[in-house]
Amino acid sequence: MNISKFAFYDFDDTLIHGDSNKYIFLYGLRRRPLFILSVFPIAIYFIGYKLKLCPINKAKSIWLRPLKWMDDKELEDFYKTEIMPHYYDNVVANLKAQYEAGYLVYICSASVEAYLLKTDLPYHFLSGTRTKVRGGRYTNLVIGKNCKRKEKVARIQEVLDGAGLAIDYENSYAYSDSPSDWPMLKLVKNRVRIDKQTGAMSEFK
Repeated sequence: MNISKFAFYDFDDTLIHGDSNKYIFLYGLRRRPLFILSVFPIAIYFIGYKLKLCPINKAKSIWLRPLKWMDDKELEDFYKTEIMPHYYDNVVANLKAQYEAGYLVYICSASVEAYLLKTDLPYHFLSGTRTKVRGGRYTNLVIGKNCKRKEKVARIQEVLDGAGLAIDYENSYAYSDSPSDWPMLKLVKNRVRIDKQTGAMSEFK
């Protein structure tokens, strides 16, 4: 087992300002205005989820409907035009510095892998919520568990076991904007909070 220094990064409101799920929804509206007809069913499903009447996968699949129309080129365009302009420059610079310093950079997010994998950021491992692939194209149908809270740790451990790696607790870092990431944050000694408005970094207590 190879004990290694890691740098774990959440994505939304950590590497970027805002929610990438919102950005893909707006991107879908601009590309296909009739997508506006989906707003009402989306609202119904999310109300159902909040009331614990509807599973998160179903609600999220409805929200991510633009993915079913997007080919590989559109996914790249979405990431370049809608995600990259929202980078927190200081956090991205920190990630790149750690990558160059030999940390194993791991991006772990509830956002979907369909567009996270289009990132221009350097990384060694990436885990996101998975969606079904049909005919070589991503769909909006969420499969498996939403990559959030304890599921992040499960996904990370799966990758580490497969690679024969263990986390150097004392010398590793984790970055997030939200207390919901405590399961991931507790994997390391050095926990960093990202301010949602400015991207400023501070100790996560």
